[in-house]
Order: sequence, then structure tokens, then C-alpha cells
Amino acid sequence: MHELENLLQESYDIKINSITNYRDMFVANTNNGKRLIKITTLKPERVCFIAEVKEHLINNGFINIDRNIYTNSGKSFITYNYQTIYMSNFIDGRECNLDSKDETVKCARLLANMHKASKGFICSENSKARSELGRLPSCYKKRLDEIKKLKKNALKGKLKFDNLMCQYVDYFYEMGEKAINMLDSSDYYELVEEAEKIKNISHHDFNHHNIYVQNDDMYLINFEYCCYDLKIYDLVNLLRRKMRKCEWNINEADLIINEYCKIETLCESEFELMKIMFMFPQKFWRIVNKYYNSKKGCTEKSYINRLQEVIDEIQYLKAFLNDFQSF
Repeated sequence: MHELENLLQESYDIKINSITNYRDMFVANTNNGKRLIKITTLKPERVCFIAEVKEHLINNGFINIDRNIYTNSGKSFITYNYQTIYMSNFIDGRECNLDSKDETVKCARLLANMHKASKGFICSENSKARSELGRLPSCYKKRLDEIKKLKKNALKGKLKFDNLMCQYVDYFYEMGEKAINMLDSSDYYELVEEAEKIKNISHHDFNHHNIYVQNDDMYLINFEYCCYDLKIYDLVNLLRRKMRKCEWNINEADLIINEYCKIETLCESEFELMKIMFMFPQKFWRIVNKYYNSKKGCTEKSYINRLQEVIDEIQYLKAFLNDFQSF
């Protein structure tokens, strides 16, 4: 670490007083304040893309982010032991609380302002663009196929999770099929074509872990998954997080959407697509896929509890989807 510390001081023209662990990163106390150090497996051109996205946002007035810090030579990263390392401002705050109405409203505004500021982003030749536009149908079909394959694992198993999975897998599979059929007949590709013209950015990991409150201001951090995509991807992500805290109360969704639409408008086709995205059994897929293919760090009881949560939501989600048509 001493060798890396010297390289950082030389590359960024700073004096590091101390370095401490922070999540999967490091925080350096420097003569210029606290700095976040990320050692990543991302390729340099990907780090360039992330840094350029942030600069584009800042130049368009969206300043509440963990801005990347450039080296003395004007690069957004350094390399050390075949790894890519970059430094950004450290947002010294706390995660937002979606149980708070006030903070939920601020999250909706934060997201809308980010989407608005991101329009027209074109990356340089030094970075590699990432786009998820047009990939949703193939992604859903792949995940539905995985659910079908994992059903065979459950039928062979004899544990409680296997039994619970077998009881409900057909229901969630049918929901997935319905969502895909609706997606195929939707205006998805027209929305994709429009987004390709507008060139807006999706954060793609918009959740409370990446929304920080500092001195009553809200900041959006961790842009490692940012890409070109439909803006409703982020909005659906926020709504899912909130809805699971309030038994899919349509009034809570109404509040978030109305606040968002005060800054960024949504068309009828986007609402229809959002409904399809809510319908697809994303969380069910994630839980069963992780259980049968990973099982890292969690007991069977923990997986059972997670699966039961999704099952308990069925009745509330049904009512939500019926009411969502009225938006």
C-alpha cells in the first residue's frame, strides 16, 4: 500500500495523511480534504466514460455527485499492478431513507434532474460507450428461460426452499410470459429509437445505497453502471424500492411520479412500459438464481425469507398493476 500511496500523491499532487477502508473502497485524508479511492477491474476506457458522464452532468448544472478527480496529466485514472484506480470526491453523509416522505420526494427530483442534465451526452474517443438500449426483450427472455431451468433443480430438491419454489414458480413464470408478450407488442423500440437521438444517461443502480444525504442536500454517487438506456429504468428501480416498503401503495407511487414529472415528462408509452417492467418477476428470478447458482454468504432460511417476501407481495402487486392503468 505504501508504494501505491506514493504513486497517488505523485499523480494527483496531494499529500495523504491516512487511508482507511470504506465499503469496498478506501478513503484518503489529504491536504485537499477527503478523497475516495477505487481500485477496480474496470478497463481504463470504461472509467473514462464514467468520468465524462459526470463532467457532462456538472456542466449542465447537476453538481451533487461524487465527481472524479483528474491526475496532473489530465487523466481520470492511474494504473497500478494491472489494475485501474481512480479518485473521486468523498460524500461524507448517510444513505437516504425511503421511509421518509420528504427524502423520497427529493429522490424523485434528484433522478429527474440527473436525467435532464444527461441529455446530449457523447463520449470521447478515449472512452468506451456502454448502451443497454434495445436489450430488454432478450434480457427478459433469458431470465425466463433460467427460471424454467431452475424449476428442474427445485423438483429434484427436498429442502423447504425447493418446496416453496415449486409451489409458486408456475405463477411467476406465467407473469414473465405475459410481460414479454406485452413487451413485444409495446412501443419499446420506438422509445429506444427516441432515446438514441436524445442520448440520455441512466444511472442503472439508482437505490438508497447510492443516494447520500449531506447537510440536507442529496447526492447521487457510484456511477459504475451508468449507460445509455431509457430513463424509466431508473424510475422503476426507485419505485420498486419504495413500493416494497409500503405494500405497493399506489398513492406513494403517484407522489414519486408526480414529483419526477414536474421536471421530466413521461409519455403514455413510457407508462405502459413501466407497467410491463413491474409485472416481470425480477426479484423472484434474482432470488432463485442466486440460491441455485451461488448461495454465497446466506443460509437457506435467509433465502426462504426472501422468497416468502416476494410471495407475500403477490396480492399487493396485483392491485397496484390494476390501479397503475389510471395514470
